[in-house]
Amino acid sequence: MNPLKELLSHGQSIWLDYISRQLLRSGELKRLVEEDGVRGVTSNPTIFDKAIGGSTDYDETLRQALAQNPNCGPGELYERLAIEDIQAAADILRSVYEDTEGGDGYVSLEVSPHLAHDTDGTIKEAHRLREAVDRPNVMIKVPATREGIPAIEKLIADGVNVNITLMFSMAHYEAVARAYIQGLQRCADPRGVASVASFFVSRVDTMADRALESLGTEPAKVLMGKIAVANSKLVYQRFLDVFHGEGFAALRQRGARVQRPLWASTGTKNPAYSDVLYVENLIGAETVNTLPLETLNAFRDHGRVSGETVRDSLDEAAAALERLRALGIDLNAIAEQLQKDGVAAFAASFDSLMETLAKKRKSVVVQVNPQNLNLGRLHNRVRRRLQDWQAQAFGRRLWEKDATLWSDKPVPELADRLGWLELPQAMDTEIPTLQAFADQIRNERMRHVALLGMGGSSLAPEVFQQTFGNRSGYPALIVVDSTHPRAVKSVERRIDLEKTLFLVSSKSGTTIETSSLFYFFWDRLKGAKANPGENFVAITDAGTPLEKMARERGFRAVFNAPPDVGGRYSALTVFGLLPAALIGVDLAALLERGRRMAETCGPAVPAQENPGLVLGAALAESARAKRDKVTFICSPSLAAFPSWVEQLIAESTGKERKGIVPVAGEQPANPDDYSADRLFVYLRREGDDNDALDRHIAAVESQNHPTIRIDLADRADLGQEFFRWEVAVAAVGAALEINPF
Repeated sequence: MNPLKELLSHGQSIWLDYISRQLLRSGELKRLVEEDGVRGVTSNPTIFDKAIGGSTDYDETLRQALAQNPNCGPGELYERLAIEDIQAAADILRSVYEDTEGGDGYVSLEVSPHLAHDTDGTIKEAHRLREAVDRPNVMIKVPATREGIPAIEKLIADGVNVNITLMFSMAHYEAVARAYIQGLQRCADPRGVASVASFFVSRVDTMADRALESLGTEPAKVLMGKIAVANSKLVYQRFLDVFHGEGFAALRQRGARVQRPLWASTGTKNPAYSDVLYVENLIGAETVNTLPLETLNAFRDHGRVSGETVRDSLDEAAAALERLRALGIDLNAIAEQLQKDGVAAFAASFDSLMETLAKKRKSVVVQVNPQNLNLGRLHNRVRRRLQDWQAQAFGRRLWEKDATLWSDKPVPELADRLGWLELPQAMDTEIPTLQAFADQIRNERMRHVALLGMGGSSLAPEVFQQTFGNRSGYPALIVVDSTHPRAVKSVERRIDLEKTLFLVSSKSGTTIETSSLFYFFWDRLKGAKANPGENFVAITDAGTPLEKMARERGFRAVFNAPPDVGGRYSALTVFGLLPAALIGVDLAALLERGRRMAETCGPAVPAQENPGLVLGAALAESARAKRDKVTFICSPSLAAFPSWVEQLIAESTGKERKGIVPVAGEQPANPDDYSADRLFVYLRREGDDNDALDRHIAAVESQNHPTIRIDLADRADLGQEFFRWEVAVAAVGAALEINPF
């Protein structure tokens, strides 16, 4: 008889600890189910990393996904690929699930290992993944970390099937069993809930053997290769006590299932041991053993089934653990370290997978403006900076709005100034409102839009006007950012007051210069028409004095900006987008380009593939090497953009006697005349007259000055550049240990 099938006669189910598209499409999984009695599948980030990164089996699906959505980032691509595999495996195992009435036939999918210490995040992701897979025989894997335990209880209470992973000690097991029972007690109908407690085996021997070998004594050597099985046997006894005792009786009467122990990590690591050691010695009723493919094949070939071995030699198992303790080796400490290492290993595999997908994605579609760095001697410094950021999970922590990237001490403006990360996506829903308002103004044949604002409130609108101009039929934009009498009078002479819409733009609503400009034009218009408020719009945060005044004076409209976005990061809020809409800029195209860059700078993208972080690393390391004058050279149609970047860099980094000096609008000089304190950024738009600038940059590079070249296809690509530079400057702040917000 097939030894694998023989295990079932002793109450043990064999699951496969492996998944790949080849396994599914070749019919191999179906054969394993039908011929070898495999009754479930487990997966983890390491398995998917090897499956996706080690083959071309997923490339066609990858191309299809990117054709449907070019903005799809590595994280989304992973979920699409993984969920397709999980669904296919679940469909193959559906007959097992139905034949066993939900006892077996499960496929496990793990929440992100980066959520191992995030209870709420784990709960949300588990629900989301279950809904995405949409199969009754899916189990969501959750680690048995301190933060994972309450998530397990809540998910069980919610009726989610859970595979609890990374358990190494009796303490881990008891906490998990308790969470399962408490979850069932809160569950409306516990009959439909299934769970397994994945207890890791071979890794315990690996670490215990290392400690025993370091002692070098005969009593220590005798215990080598015996601790993992002994540890597991005692956990099985505890399982019997918990789930076949009085404490579980009431739940059993309500139809609840026991939480079966699942022996995980049962591939033998030490070649000196039998390759089926952790299968032959842990056979028992109401258990699962999830086997790597090699171990499964080995057991089919030469495995022996000798009854319920998990119940054998229990006194010897207890004695082995006692002798281990007497030797001064703390098994609980080993277990805690193994769990910590396990979380880190899965996270590393996940990050490796994201890097693989980023590279595969890059080979399929280039979706963002190319960025080419010619850094010379700075190259290695930038490479090390990016490696450090990858090790620190900088990209993920940035999107989690982790203020400790910039300061170990609580700083209010760090906690509430990162809303700009969501703007390319969030502002998409505002396009209809902004467009409708712009159409209304155009239909009234307004001739001018006068923006009254300073700094961050005015620079992006000025970039839009100078770069795009006003479309036919739309009013022209005039930015009024000076209170000098001659400047104000000059504007007054250019406009027809009654055919001008005034945008009073101030984040705080208390900017003195903006208020002064408002009162000047209000008084002029008040003398010309009965209801001057029709010609005024306020752009400000909610609840500011400006909003209050606007409503009191009957302004035509008030547009509120998100409070968690600072002024110089506000280009893609209403501060920038309303003026852009009023002059006829295509907001949908602008934000779509912004979303492309946001996806490519996303939380799962490796630092080395993240264009914002790459730019930030280059700027930061250049500044640290005393090349702190970032000199902008631009194609003619992009000439206005550096004025916005100039303020972003100067105000964000010019602090604490550190920072970067942006140089915008400087005429190209003889390359021999530049000192060794420059980093050149060339913003090049295809279709412009770039010949002279191309020659100038080539000459600059010939003098060994570092350069960064960013190529734009059209004007709408500015949507990418706003976001790229915001990420870069935020990263520079972290590298230079200053608060960029």
